Amino acid sequence: MPHFRKLLIGALTLPSLIACASMARTDDVAKRPSEPQGTAASAAQPATPAAPAAPAVDPTEAEVKRLRQQGELREQELNAQLASLRAEKAKLEAELALNAAKQGVQAEPDKTKLDAMQRAAALREATLRSELANNAAELERMKQAQALAQAKVESELAANKAELDRIRSTQDLLDMKHRAKLAETKREQEVLAADNALAAEKRKADQSKMADEQLRAEIQARTSAALLQERDGIDKLRDLVTSPITYTDAPFQNGVLTVSDRKIALDGPIITGTADYVCDRIDYFNNQDRKAPIFIVINNSPGGSVMQGYRILKAIETSDAPVHVVVKSFAASMAATIATLSPHSYAYPNAIILHHQMSGGASGNMTDIEQEVKTMKEWERRLAEPIARKMGITLDEFKSRMYSAKKSGDWDEFADKAVQLKWVDHLVNEVREEGIRKKPSGGRPEQMWFFMMDRDEQGKPFMRLPPLEPYDCYFMVNPRGFYRVDGR
Repeated sequence: MPHFRKLLIGALTLPSLIACASMARTDDVAKRPSEPQGTAASAAQPATPAAPAAPAVDPTEAEVKRLRQQGELREQELNAQLASLRAEKAKLEAELALNAAKQGVQAEPDKTKLDAMQRAAALREATLRSELANNAAELERMKQAQALAQAKVESELAANKAELDRIRSTQDLLDMKHRAKLAETKREQEVLAADNALAAEKRKADQSKMADEQLRAEIQARTSAALLQERDGIDKLRDLVTSPITYTDAPFQNGVLTVSDRKIALDGPIITGTADYVCDRIDYFNNQDRKAPIFIVINNSPGGSVMQGYRILKAIETSDAPVHVVVKSFAASMAATIATLSPHSYAYPNAIILHHQMSGGASGNMTDIEQEVKTMKEWERRLAEPIARKMGITLDEFKSRMYSAKKSGDWDEFADKAVQLKWVDHLVNEVREEGIRKKPSGGRPEQMWFFMMDRDEQGKPFMRLPPLEPYDCYFMVNPRGFYRVDGR
């Protein structure tokens, strides 16, 4: 019947409203901020008075107001819903009484259901009232917390005000002492000024015409010296480049390579000590800046020690800062290997790159000679095989093409052809040396290798190379026998 459907709708609606009220109260409790912890105010006595800070606003006050408004609004909504339910209940009871009078005994089962629903409604009403009472109690607790927080803030403000008054009193005392000191100093200065004026008048009275001329000559000499010193300073400043150096992440643009002061020269034979010179500078530049590029510039190098060159290659490979290698004139053997296996390499179009097989000597019995040859073959595999792999050929093909290019096996190419062979990555038309910041001076310096020059029995000049470390070998081009070990 219609009134039973209405009772069922009311019974389903009331639990939903109670559940909503419970969820709202739970959300409010969950969102409620924790009570602020009191902090002890402490401040060191400042040297000068500071402007009083604006009183801090306790975030709990705004949150409590918001929660109080939410609770009051929710209480009004629940009261309105409760009144609506009561009206609906009264209406249903009236309809049920009317139907019961009409139907008599047949309405008894409906009356039993109505009683059950009334008891359920009464239970839900009691539950709703309990929720409202809990909300009121929670609101009262939050009011008390707000009052406590407000009392704490007022106590801290009072303490801060007392500290500020003490600081102001101390500052006023210091100001008085300072004014007294200034007055005393001013009096001393006035006495000194009077003494100086008296002494000056006395000197003027005692000075003769000769003394005046001497004074003028001295002033003129000092002026001339100052002008000369200033001119010398201007000349020195003119000999320096004071504009900042550009450290760009992309130093190669439109055929131009910009080299900064993070530059390392690799010239002449690679001998004992060359790796220390190069690797120490790579480490230094990394410790200075691990992003700005580092440049190794090879003007002319015939190659040299395999071990020294391999250390340089590992330093380039493990450097955080990118290392760029540029060949300006000639790079052969170990120097060419460094240029080819570097991740960033460049060369002038007319620079020459030369690759060939390792050469060396062995002495001792057959076993000694076999072991030394085995070591040199292993060095060749470790250094020449990566070059062949970069070219896209095998090591045997690489060696075969060396002798196809030149019967001596010294395969040299200008840089424009070397780029096609992947010996270097880029042709560079211009190298801008931004690292030269001081005007070059003096005569032409003597080459370091000049001090290692000697002449053989026929009077032919040659350069003495230092003896190699164990298991090392020289990997360098030497067509005229200019480089010799121990004079041989």
